[in-house]
Amino acid sequence: MRSVSLAVLLAAGLTSGCYERHTRSLDDGGTPDAGISRFAGTWLIDQPFHGSYEGTLYELAPDGRFIEGCSFGGSDPVELTAVVERASDHMRCELVGPWTNRGDSPLAVESFCDDSVARTVVLDFVWEGDRPVSVEVQKVDGEMEGWSHPGFEWRWLPCSAATGECDLCE
Repeated sequence: MRSVSLAVLLAAGLTSGCYERHTRSLDDGGTPDAGISRFAGTWLIDQPFHGSYEGTLYELAPDGRFIEGCSFGGSDPVELTAVVERASDHMRCELVGPWTNRGDSPLAVESFCDDSVARTVVLDFVWEGDRPVSVEVQKVDGEMEGWSHPGFEWRWLPCSAATGECDLCE
């Protein structure tokens, strides 16, 4: 009986919403953090300085879903733009959701990695008005060093602030 109680407390602590390990499933009744987030909406994640420009539209739904839309440009098939990579071993993790954000804090997104392990990616945004001017990987499952977006610089553009840049898939 005592070991069951300890296991329940441990599980509650791990899923309490901290960004170190965010594995809550929306399918089992989980809900996103309370309040309106500036991240909710459609985003263009692209690599504007890549020689064969490529990008993908993503919907960050208010309920925490991270929905991949159309991709364009680049090679065939288009390289995913919502990816982070560890420099030491080139482990890649694709952002798949769910996502959370609390006020002005960083954006946390669950990812699925090359080694079939889910990891929480925490991203820092520097904002200028209604657009981020830079996005940096703060940590991946607590690792604060060695992770970044691979290849060319990426840009996260909220389509609500874009003028025609998100119309590339129509």
